[in-house]
Amino acid sequence: MLTLRCLFAMVFVACGVRDTADPSRVADCPHDPPLTWSSFGQGHLEKHCNGCHSSLLPEPMRNGAPLSVDFDTREAVVNQVDRVRARALGDAPTMPPGGGPSALELELFDEWLRCDIEPDAVGDASR
Repeated sequence: MLTLRCLFAMVFVACGVRDTADPSRVADCPHDPPLTWSSFGQGHLEKHCNGCHSSLLPEPMRNGAPLSVDFDTREAVVNQVDRVRARALGDAPTMPPGGGPSALELELFDEWLRCDIEPDAVGDASR
């Protein structure tokens, strides 16, 4: 019986163990697997942003979105992440103009930007 309890305890502990090499990653980026362009970002942007911010849209169909502000690729978001964060998640968000994302979607968007996009934008002199 003692062996069965030990086995159960080992399985229970092993299933709950996460990579804690970087404790801040676990706290700040709780999703495992992490949110990525493929698993979250692309779909979120298609749903809430690309109706105006797509390189495929001609100017008359962009509802005033500048021609240079497109979010068709992960790289486009990396290059404009400060602007994206300020406009979509800042103190007075203005994007999307009609609202749209739920509180949970905004929380996930913030996590995706913080954990997947912003690390690649650090030190990017082109921004």
